[in-house]
Amino acid sequence: MYNIKAVSKLLDMPKVTIRSWETRYNAITPARTEAGHRLYSEQNIEDLQWLKIQVQQNGMKISEAVRLLHASKQTAQQIQEESKVVFDSEPYSRQLRELMAAAAEMDTERFNYLLDLNFSLFHHQSVFFNILAPFMVQVGEEWENGNFTVAHEHLVTSIIHQRFMQFFRLFPVKEDLPKVMAFCPSGEHHELGLLMFTLFLRENGYGVLYFGVDTPLDGLPQVIGSQEIEVVAMSYSSKERRKVTEEYMKTLASQCPDLQFIIGGNGADSFSNPGPDPQRWGEWLVKWQQAVKKV
Repeated sequence: MYNIKAVSKLLDMPKVTIRSWETRYNAITPARTEAGHRLYSEQNIEDLQWLKIQVQQNGMKISEAVRLLHASKQTAQQIQEESKVVFDSEPYSRQLRELMAAAAEMDTERFNYLLDLNFSLFHHQSVFFNILAPFMVQVGEEWENGNFTVAHEHLVTSIIHQRFMQFFRLFPVKEDLPKVMAFCPSGEHHELGLLMFTLFLRENGYGVLYFGVDTPLDGLPQVIGSQEIEVVAMSYSSKERRKVTEEYMKTLASQCPDLQFIIGGNGADSFSNPGPDPQRWGEWLVKWQQAVKKV
């Protein structure tokens, strides 16, 4: 739970705006201490972040944004109740089918609405790991089967990437933790796993400089030096890209001897790959932090 001062800092929003959205528009309902002070949950913060994006980036009136938020939550509650009966063994089946249908039609408004709905219903980690990750796998399979075009994949990837960045900016950075640079090496275009991992790092207070896919080696040592990068996280999806990744590591290590590396992705089974699971990542992070302290 967070007080209003912490929420104001996290979201970069004036406290008066937060109070106004709560009291005038009934946007959220925070808990109260015995003394009457507001306490905001993570869901409250996510709702405020979503409203802020609608108002500042999408030009929506706050009253309309709140109406849409409440309507989404009401629909989400209905879906949740139906899912308990119909989809109990696979709780995200319906969400996946709906997203796939919207993606097939290239209906971006429907697709974004469904994302808003899912984020209002589930914790953001559940949406990213249990809905969007398998969704992107299905998109890849549909592309391989000839049912989706490259345009389909690029469109949904762009929208999902935007969602990651919105959440990425939400979490504060702890200055005492090492700064991380994250990217996919040259020729690698699959970034979903790396995106999820960098979001996980950011949630845990790590500052991350994210470069994305197909990042050339040229110039990286200079950036590492100027930005005081201590850790490099790389991801590659096939064993064919292993040699390229090893070349990156060798070159960067020769110019930045104290640099540490985190390597992941489907092609990195013999590397330090903690796997696409937030619980395993949490266990791995504790062990990694302990190992770093001993060095």
